[in-house]
Amino acid sequence: MQLSLPGCPYACNLLPALQYGEVPDVPPWEAPLCLDLLLPSPMPAQPVPAVIYAHGGGWAEGERSSGLYPWLNPLLTAHGFVTVSITYRLSRFAPFPAQIYDAKAAVRWLRSQAQKYHIDPERIGVWGDSAGGHLGALLGMTGDWPELEGSCGSPGFSSRVQAVVARCAPYDFLHPGGELINDAPSPVTQLFDGTITEREDLMRQASPFYYVGPDVPPFQIVHGTLDETVPFEQAERFTQALNEAGNKVDFHPLEGAYHNLRQQQLLPWSDTPWEELGARALSFFQKHLDY
Repeated sequence: MQLSLPGCPYACNLLPALQYGEVPDVPPWEAPLCLDLLLPSPMPAQPVPAVIYAHGGGWAEGERSSGLYPWLNPLLTAHGFVTVSITYRLSRFAPFPAQIYDAKAAVRWLRSQAQKYHIDPERIGVWGDSAGGHLGALLGMTGDWPELEGSCGSPGFSSRVQAVVARCAPYDFLHPGGELINDAPSPVTQLFDGTITEREDLMRQASPFYYVGPDVPPFQIVHGTLDETVPFEQAERFTQALNEAGNKVDFHPLEGAYHNLRQQQLLPWSDTPWEELGARALSFFQKHLDY
């Protein structure tokens, strides 16, 4: 299947439902783990960067097909990137760390398939929104950490990424705020199968904020200042910590925007600045993945 965007240099060839890993504890309709791959057409002469998209949905909902919206993976592929949108285990079937195990398996799979799909294995990025932004941020902060690697597929390859775009994402589960409740039934306690009293160590392990140090990948952080689900303070604190550690951070506060990145909660879908956000992400990946 081929997709195209007006005015872009490449068409997009879609290879759907490619298996990148397998796990025993998901429902039959979700196993094995799959991804949708987009290849630029014609393929550039030199190996190209690859970018992974992780969908949102409070870790409990959503599906990889959302990565095919034109302002997401197709935009990048239409400018020469290889992109993938991944399935990961949802929290209603498997608690954390299953989600990061799956995301890391997808990165390793890309490297294992680099020659086949003309990918430069040293130029891999990740982006995501909300829960997907959290997974992308955690990927960026924990490349090759044995405790979070899992065993879902492609052993022997690195899970490091070289650039991250995280939008409306949580970074600290110990001090969540907003609708991210860690001591009563919520998407957070479902993700960890327990409250902070029972799962404090696991919540810390899942929080990108607590991995901040020098030499992490460049980040683009996008967050609405009126986000009712994930407080804007989460993005501010994470950005400040990255800056203080000497890292490259491209911070974009969206003034007056809510968790859905709209300036009103009930505006039509078309009024969300998706095209502008897509262009920002494209420029960021072009710069930091050297393309």
